[in-house]
Amino acid sequence: MKAIRFSIYVLTFSLFLINEMKAQNDSPPVQKLKELYTTNIEFQSTVDKMFKNVQDLADGSKNPWRGKGIQDLYTFLNEWFYFLPNKNNGLDRIIKFSLLYYQNPDGQKFILEEPGLSWSLFFIEERGKFMESPASTKNINEWLSDESLGNEDFVLPKDGFTSFNDFFTRDIKHGARPIDNVHDNSVIVSPADGVINVINNDLKLDTKIPTKAKMELSLNQLLDSSEYAQKFIGGTAIAVFLMPTNYHHYHAPVSGIMVESKESVGDRLFGMPNILDMINNGNPGYNKDYSVFQDFRHGYFIINTQDFGHVAMIPIGLQTIGSVNFVEKFRDVKPSTSKKVYKGEKLGYFAFGGSTVLLLFEKNRLTSLTVQQGQRIGKFTAKY
Repeated sequence: MKAIRFSIYVLTFSLFLINEMKAQNDSPPVQKLKELYTTNIEFQSTVDKMFKNVQDLADGSKNPWRGKGIQDLYTFLNEWFYFLPNKNNGLDRIIKFSLLYYQNPDGQKFILEEPGLSWSLFFIEERGKFMESPASTKNINEWLSDESLGNEDFVLPKDGFTSFNDFFTRDIKHGARPIDNVHDNSVIVSPADGVINVINNDLKLDTKIPTKAKMELSLNQLLDSSEYAQKFIGGTAIAVFLMPTNYHHYHAPVSGIMVESKESVGDRLFGMPNILDMINNGNPGYNKDYSVFQDFRHGYFIINTQDFGHVAMIPIGLQTIGSVNFVEKFRDVKPSTSKKVYKGEKLGYFAFGGSTVLLLFEKNRLTSLTVQQGQRIGKFTAKY
């Protein structure tokens, strides 16, 4: 009997040590989440309901979170925290995490209400620190050796990159993206590499009235109730989606006087209710509802072109982007401190994650997208 009791004691103590070792290896966000889950009964109930209410996907396929629980989430978050992406899997963890709250009210509550909202911001801040650290450089050579990524267009520092985000936000070589009709301000250029969609032909200040293709936008939310918001009533919006392999700086689409800018609007970094629908099999955002973007962390620039009205440019950090970074010259501009800006001039950059840039135009100033013969209109996806 004593031998049995001793064996049970040894097993129990061993399990205790294993759990302690696991706890010591937990990332800071997981340590914080464990504390919240064990000390906040209401939050614990929300999380448990979230797992019980996991929804299968629209095509009938099984949600990977079905049958899972909080311990599985801890394991996933620890792995994601130290995850270093390649060109093919940059969105994988973002998508999987988003499926926790896919069509799931309890999941939305978990990520968009306190204390989950503050925890999600903490996760992004801490992961951002890791992606800025030397420990995040391990797979950069994999990116640099991939000829399909056009690395010849980018500036490569002699001493190498100091972190993954240092690589991800690398500068482009002078002349690699020549500016079309640089002295003709009737010609608008793309602010970034990406996938372009026309998303709205009848912008509103506040009321979210659906236009064709279910697309809705609120100017006051996008422009933080700026006095210039009314300039875009009835106007047109264009979205440029940046994918993980794209150049992640954004540039002025026109020349003019920058009359206003604001670097930080909105506080959401998670919560897109249907990310699979938005990604749309490689054509992100086409024919989708963009109103969710208004709450995500973003900034804006407003440029007076003088001859062609005002243009607003709105860089938006989507799904784990905590950094919408403006260059110092164009940070928090006011009418009293307006700045001259030139077409193609660099305005800022995104760190790693999902991101998009919206362009807003005054009514009847941009009615269609046009191209000239011989210009690039897209790129084939390799057949596997």
